[in-house]
This record gives sequence, C-alpha cells and structure tokens, in this order.
Amino acid sequence: MAIRKIAETAFDRLKFACASTGLIVKRPKAVLLFLLSLLVFLYFLTFFRDGSSNWQLIWSGLAFDQKLEVMGRIFPAIAENFCSFYGATIILLSLIQALIIVHLAFAWRHRERDAVLNSASTSGVGAIFGFIALGCPSCGIGLLTPLLSAIAGGAAVALAEGLGYVFTALAFVLLIYSFVKLGYTNYVTIQAAKQK
Repeated sequence: MAIRKIAETAFDRLKFACASTGLIVKRPKAVLLFLLSLLVFLYFLTFFRDGSSNWQLIWSGLAFDQKLEVMGRIFPAIAENFCSFYGATIILLSLIQALIIVHLAFAWRHRERDAVLNSASTSGVGAIFGFIALGCPSCGIGLLTPLLSAIAGGAAVALAEGLGYVFTALAFVLLIYSFVKLGYTNYVTIQAAKQK
C-alpha cells in the first residue's frame, strides 16, 4: 500500500512538473535557453561519443582550419543520433538536461535558491553519470577498469562495459528526479504568483 501511495505521489508531481514546463516555455527567453542548452548538451555528448579522439585532434598540431573542420563534423553526427538507439539515448539525456537548465533558471529568478542548489547538485551528478556512460564510454571504461581490476581481476573490462548500462540508468533516474522536484517547486511558485 505504501509503494502505491509513493508511486501516485511521484506521478502527480511528474504531472505538475510537466505542467510547469508548459507554462515556463511559453516565454521566448525560456525557449531560447532550452534550445541553446539542448544544442550544447547534444554537441558535447556527441563530441565525446566515440572516445577522446576528437579532443586529442583539437589539441594536436593540426592547422586552425582543420580543427574547425573537426569541430564542424559533429553537427552531422548529431543528426545521425536520430538513427540509432544509442543516439536516441543521447538525445533524450540532452533533452532532460536542457529542461532542467530552464527550470533552474526560472527557480533562480524567482528566488528559490535552495531548490536550485539541491537540484543542481543532483542533476550535476546525473550529468556526470551520463557523460561517463554515453558521452565518452571509452573514457568511462578507462577510468573504471583499474579500479575494477583490483576488485574483479581479469573480468574487469566486461564488468566495466556492463556498468555503462548501470550508469546510464542512474543518470536518467537522477535527472528525472531533479526535473520532477524542480518542476514541482516551479509549479507551486507559479500558482502562488497567480494568487497574489
């Protein structure tokens, strides 16, 4: 019975968060912030999607125009994200992060600083998990393998790859939690402002 009550409360708060999102994005500045944030997160996660090779090319001895070419070829790669499950996961993660940025800006503007700080820290951890799992999976595996080698020995690489799925799930849970919590706070703020 308690689980059902928690699920109903969570679903209600999700509905309020979605309602507040609809009210917030009616403002042109919020739409612009959302689109810019979405583009930044998509670009960043896609830039590191295949490991750190693009990053190494940027800091290599390439000519400036060649570095611009490396940076420019990320845009077609963003479009390719729509053609695979892995890419769709990157798009969905970027979308949630952009929505959180819009909600953070709205809450900060309306002096809900405690909610902003709490949600920013939770969504920040979610973004880190998302980057490790999706943005740079080879970097994440490279960071985890020495630690897992000490624990699991020869099975460390296989275990690290499996942890990528766990990190992806954790990223989504933390980001959705931040979105719901912040969206609900903003919904209450919007309704309180209407009552004045």
